[in-house]
Amino acid sequence: MEEKQYYKTVYNKFWVNQTKIYGHGEYTKKIVSLISKSAPKKVFEVAIGTGWPIGAALKAKGIEIDGCDIAETSVALAQEELGNKNGIWIGTVQEYTGGILYDVTYCVRSSWCIPDFYSVVEKMISMTKPGGYIIFDIMDRNSPYCLKHRLQNIKNDYYRFLGIDVDEQYGMHFISLYSMKHFLRKNNLIYQYWLERKITQNRDRMNTPKVVFCCRKQEES
Repeated sequence: MEEKQYYKTVYNKFWVNQTKIYGHGEYTKKIVSLISKSAPKKVFEVAIGTGWPIGAALKAKGIEIDGCDIAETSVALAQEELGNKNGIWIGTVQEYTGGILYDVTYCVRSSWCIPDFYSVVEKMISMTKPGGYIIFDIMDRNSPYCLKHRLQNIKNDYYRFLGIDVDEQYGMHFISLYSMKHFLRKNNLIYQYWLERKITQNRDRMNTPKVVFCCRKQEES
């Protein structure tokens, strides 16, 4: 199955339930805190999913949330959850042609599902007001968790070479922390970042690969 189709169908059904399992823990609370810290009025979420829990938490703070997702079912749920049928739409962020500049654009728990996440960040930058914020997370490709999955992917490629049928792996688009920092500096963004294990106080290095970035778009001179 093509990866994009997988996320539209199979993964979409999984994610509707998975958001309930994740709940609104320390990780999402940190994200919500970063988004709301600058008192934004209007924000945009890339890969908005069902709009819960992050969108719902922001709505409770009086923030208006626009967003997009490729999964039709999730978009319908997000439109209902956030009371926004026009600003939340089906598609990828690269398809955005509106003229609105947002106080904050963000993308959470999705970068590893997107083949070229750098182009997504570039689009988010273009959609953000000068002085606004771009917030997202990645899985550090050099973390123990990602190294384990990359090794498994190499094994799977070898099995396929031998003619052995193996299940396809999705969500393997990991990004190195060093490369992302270099990319952000190249795009003149002021940034801070936090390791997942520091946010959650989880000492399990094997299963805490995420890194959260909060970037500020500089004011026009």
